[in-house]
Amino acid sequence: MILLPRPKEMQTTQESFRLTPETRIVLTPDARLETLCAKQLQSDLTRFAGLTLPILCGVPREGDIVLAANPGSGEGYSLTITHCSVQVKAPGGTPGLFYGVQTLRQIIRQSGAVLPGLCITDKPVFPHRGFYHDATRGRTPTLSWLRQLVDEACFYKLNQLQLYVEHTYLFRDLTELWGAGEPLTAEEIMELDDYCAQRHIELVPSLSSFGHLFELLNTKSWCHLCELPQAGTMDSTMPYRMAHHTLNISDPDALPLVESMLREYMHLFRCRRFNICADETFDLGRGRGKQAMEAVGEGAYYIGFVEELCRIISESGRQPMFWGDILVMHPEALERLPQGSVCLNWGYSPQVTEDATRALADAGAQQYVCPGVSGWNRIMNRIPDSYQNIARMAAYGRKYGAVGLLNTDWGDYGHINDPRFSLPGMIIGAHYSWSDQELPPDRMYEEISRMAYLDRSGQVVGLLAQLQGLDICSWWHLVQYREHVLGRADEGHGDVLAGLDLSHVEEANRKVDTIAAALTDSVRHMDPTTAGILHCWLNACEGIMVWNLVGAAVQSGRQDAGLAQRLERWLRQYEQQWLRVSKPSELWRIREMARWYAALLRTV
Repeated sequence: MILLPRPKEMQTTQESFRLTPETRIVLTPDARLETLCAKQLQSDLTRFAGLTLPILCGVPREGDIVLAANPGSGEGYSLTITHCSVQVKAPGGTPGLFYGVQTLRQIIRQSGAVLPGLCITDKPVFPHRGFYHDATRGRTPTLSWLRQLVDEACFYKLNQLQLYVEHTYLFRDLTELWGAGEPLTAEEIMELDDYCAQRHIELVPSLSSFGHLFELLNTKSWCHLCELPQAGTMDSTMPYRMAHHTLNISDPDALPLVESMLREYMHLFRCRRFNICADETFDLGRGRGKQAMEAVGEGAYYIGFVEELCRIISESGRQPMFWGDILVMHPEALERLPQGSVCLNWGYSPQVTEDATRALADAGAQQYVCPGVSGWNRIMNRIPDSYQNIARMAAYGRKYGAVGLLNTDWGDYGHINDPRFSLPGMIIGAHYSWSDQELPPDRMYEEISRMAYLDRSGQVVGLLAQLQGLDICSWWHLVQYREHVLGRADEGHGDVLAGLDLSHVEEANRKVDTIAAALTDSVRHMDPTTAGILHCWLNACEGIMVWNLVGAAVQSGRQDAGLAQRLERWLRQYEQQWLRVSKPSELWRIREMARWYAALLRTV
């Protein structure tokens, strides 16, 4: 029996429960408001067991599926299947009932109308289990796809979702930002907030408020608040936007601007938390604020502004959250922040150490550990790296008393990575944020294949994992090389293709082609409702191969019109896949990159 996440305790019996047309899904009176999970269960029974069963509220009979909960907010539950009934009980509160039903749904996916006898007692390791999705660095997700993301998140018992926003919200008065990234509207966010709440997921607002404000601080109206004097005239390139702009906090107009943004944004959410981000303030004190920072020191200068931001959030009755990359270097500053502030401790290496987690714990910080799904700057996620990173960070969080795990999915440099490819990483994070049971990588890949993709062979995620390392010429290299040729590269990023060993491109591409063929063969083992992802996977395989060849051709100065055509064909299919889950947003950046390289291949 595959259950993701693994329950805390499970005992199996020799009994079984046979569903019949007379079976009813019965909510007890205290569980009356949890009709959504009853409807989820009803839908899965129709799909996987062939029975459409009515939903009732009242006193159950023998042979019914019973959904019972006491009032409250507890997340623990029990699930008992005997020969005469199925009972999901949540003595601590209705969230537990919801999660118990998700476990039952997973059992039905595998067992159909004859359910195995068992007894499960379950509760989570971390009270806060989140997924963080980039909605800024290239892709603005469609509302319909965000609903699909929420449905997947609740199925695996996640209870928080954050969308990373810099300029991709339609602020009422910041009209200069409206064309920067096809923003999310207030109506979309409020509708998503309602959708999440029904599924016991907090939609936590997350807004850049210190660093990573390139589009805002590059406008004519607000460029005077940027650290860099050249703001307002810089090209909006993928690398520039990642590395710049930081707010000049020595300017008295800086805090009022950010405060107005925070207050406008926070009221769209019912959640009583707010992530101010405040990470990677690369330009802090390097320009207009240099004298002010030198007067007090970098740590005090940075923390002073974060303190002001956290005060705004705290005074609104919300819990401040912020990325901890700067605080971990100045843990003594923690005492200046409002009590209850949450430090988001991120680390994305597969070999990440426990040092930051330990240092923050020693300083008394309330922290989430924040691993990642390793998709940024790649066409396909590095699944083995993400597994190692997530498992390590979860273990550190358990060891040092973290209160949550927030699994991140970034879209650096135009968001070339399709967000659908992050599902395996999301599930790995969901498992390790709920359960302390270790699952070896190969076992994890097989179970995700069977559960998420309904792949009876259990192979597809393992095949996707084999793509790691075969993108010898990565998206990062390609972006940086183009910026170098156009004279826009930051210091230290010159001709990055020159030092890249591309002698193994043909060998790597043969492996990719073999994996693509195996993925195609695996579709016959998949449910028709999940097999549609194949086209996207094959486009990714083609993208890895074609960009490897492009890098090798450009490095050697070889003209290749045929390769240019192949690149353009790949782009056409990539665009179609993009629009299935994302607004047009900044697809133009990917298109611009591909067309630039195609032109180069015809002229070198």
